[in-house]
Amino acid sequence: MSDSGDGYAHPIDQCDVVNKEALKQFRQKRRQWLISLKTDEHHAISTLISDMAWNDVSFRTLWRITELDPNSALYNPLLAETLIRGHFAIQILAIRRLMDKAKSTISLWRVLDEITRNVGLFTRENFVAYDGLPYDYEAAQQRVMLAHLGNGAFWGARSGPDAHHSSQRAHEIFDRLAGVDPLRRSRTDQMPKAILRRLVAWLVACDANQLVDWSHAFLAHAADHGSRQKIDLAATEPTLDKITTVLRIFVRVTEALLTYVLFDSGHGMIVPVPQFNHFDRVASPLFAAGREKELRDHWDRLAKERDGYLEGTLEALIAP
Repeated sequence: MSDSGDGYAHPIDQCDVVNKEALKQFRQKRRQWLISLKTDEHHAISTLISDMAWNDVSFRTLWRITELDPNSALYNPLLAETLIRGHFAIQILAIRRLMDKAKSTISLWRVLDEITRNVGLFTRENFVAYDGLPYDYEAAQQRVMLAHLGNGAFWGARSGPDAHHSSQRAHEIFDRLAGVDPLRRSRTDQMPKAILRRLVAWLVACDANQLVDWSHAFLAHAADHGSRQKIDLAATEPTLDKITTVLRIFVRVTEALLTYVLFDSGHGMIVPVPQFNHFDRVASPLFAAGREKELRDHWDRLAKERDGYLEGTLEALIAP
């Protein structure tokens, strides 16, 4: 099917929508939101959430190794400290990005805020027929059935003016979102702002903002003593369970926006399928016995090199 030039398969004048100007605005905004949510090559929200889910499952799986084997190499202080610090830093950074409220950024919070401020564009006719679907699916079904009468079985269209099943599903979803009786449908039915406020409430109610506050003081910035006193450390300090709870809310908000509010395809799955043996060599020793001295010497060399950064500071400072 051809592209209309704005990312949609059907030009606006071929869409069964009365208010063409409102449809034009709706399509432009919807496309921008979907790019942020799904297809931006660097910062797609869905991709970042899948990365968080992968990291969460990976770290908890490694943690399970320590529960199953008290002699695991993961109890090595060097390895454990690096893994724990790295995991928490990566996950908190992802949460910061998804909750970013600054302009000119791609974040889940900003997409939700943008949709909320443009909720007036979400009329029933725009929601159903924004890209060629028939508004009246019953009439389309009758037309399609008559056209194929006597020709045996056929594949029903999934898009375009003959896709009556897709149109019917869109109407049914909009009915549920808007709380409208199917017998009282109107092209001008509006999506309630309460639906979007609920998604905002989900984000506010989870620990995401608290974790962002913690990261301001201890991860992304080095807050001074006075600033740290304003933060309830016990409440904001990240834990595995807090991060997983936030991840769950991110998944649900994004799925709600994609599948229902924007009537697009959802995630399907969250944790990516490994394209490699992710347990390869997990039962092997971390390091061959008898070569600890080489590793210790390597550590000492690297440490001495970095200690050497101290030398010549004054001379460099006062050099002409």
